[in-house]
Amino acid sequence: MGTKQYERIFQILGAVLLAAVVVGVIAVCFGNGARSGVKREIGASDYYSQEEISAAMDTAQEYFDDHFPGCVMTAFRYDEESVREAEPEWADQYQADQAIVLLSDFQTDKHGGDGSLNPNEIYQDWQWVLVRSGNGDWTLKTCGY
Repeated sequence: MGTKQYERIFQILGAVLLAAVVVGVIAVCFGNGARSGVKREIGASDYYSQEEISAAMDTAQEYFDDHFPGCVMTAFRYDEESVREAEPEWADQYQADQAIVLLSDFQTDKHGGDGSLNPNEIYQDWQWVLVRSGNGDWTLKTCGY
């Protein structure tokens, strides 16, 4: 092989490597990279299907991703036994047919997210209250302790 052929091979390899890096960066920045590590626990429910609970988790996760910079969600769970008693009260408060209360765990960075949370802390059993009317989409109404 001549020098020109080696140059062409290195150009092609360089282009392929660059494309792989770009795809990786796009996947991490715009994909659900942060969500892939979130452990979801959906316990048995007499009121909601697995799909309904998962949809509520998706809604809360989207809010978390947009409003909790510097924080990493580690777990989401629905434990009907621990939250069912409060759900009708939340529905009444927000004039909705149904309410669901999810629990989550997340870790803050050294800045405490946007500065409103404690730095380098693990928050456990953070509540997410979502409501809906009929079979509509879940709407997040409040979150916290």
